[in-house]
Amino acid sequence: MKIKIEWGFVGQGALLGSDTNKVVAGQVFDDANDEYAHTLIGKGLAVELDANGKPRVPKPKETKPAAPKEDKAAADKAADEAK
Repeated sequence: MKIKIEWGFVGQGALLGSDTNKVVAGQVFDDANDEYAHTLIGKGLAVELDANGKPRVPKPKETKPAAPKEDKAAADKAADEAK
């Protein structure tokens, strides 16, 4: 997995393919251990890069629209509270 380090830290550099355990912000690792890379991404210390070297942007979650009966119930409740 290709990642870019956002924040410097001291960790397990061998899992990233680094010579030292001190990792500096801005470093890019092309073949980082997937599990360790996901841990760093989850903690906000790194971002995953795509093939072009740009950060991958997650797709926004899609939500389903409210059912018509839910809309009507909410409107009725609001009307009752306004009285």
